[in-house]
Amino acid sequence: MSDNNTVDDLLQRHKAALTAYREWDEKVERLLKGRRMQDLTPQDMESYRRVAAERDVAYDQMRHLEKQLLDDIPDAATGPYPRVNPKDARKPK
Repeated sequence: MSDNNTVDDLLQRHKAALTAYREWDEKVERLLKGRRMQDLTPQDMESYRRVAAERDVAYDQMRHLEKQLLDDIPDAATGPYPRVNPKDARKPK
């Protein structure tokens, strides 16, 4: 795969992760809108935890893809951290 195709693939994957993150974030917002944590039922809390975990996975994947994209741009590296494969991100069960 050429470098251009690799970048295009990373950009597509980043866009998909960003879209997923926004969708999960909206679900979290809807669950909590106008409510305090102590007002949530145990079922609401379970839903919140599940949705928030999915949102966090999407955010993590999005950030890892950003790191991969930036690491290939001179002087734009995100730090002295090793490259991370987003496929290795643990998704909650």
